[in-house]
Amino acid sequence: MCERASQRSLDARLDNWASASRGSYDPVDAQCIEHAWQRLSVRQRELLRMAYLWRAGREVICRRLGISRYPWHGYELELSSAKRALAGLLAEKP
Repeated sequence: MCERASQRSLDARLDNWASASRGSYDPVDAQCIEHAWQRLSVRQRELLRMAYLWRAGREVICRRLGISRYPWHGYELELSSAKRALAGLLAEKP
């Protein structure tokens, strides 16, 4: 079910997932992302929700999650860690 979407980048798939409530999107892939997203840790879920669904800026995300604002690589590391965890869950066979 999720195999055809695995060729797209994770960012494209997350954008598709975020578009589910906004307009045209791939519902099958969005559902795959949603199921994997629900299995992430709370902090990772919140980070991806704020970054993709809410489209919140770095300052807002850092303030709400208690991530150091400076230097910016702290935010980038947290975001890449959440994406890596999501990619790992997507790679698992259900």
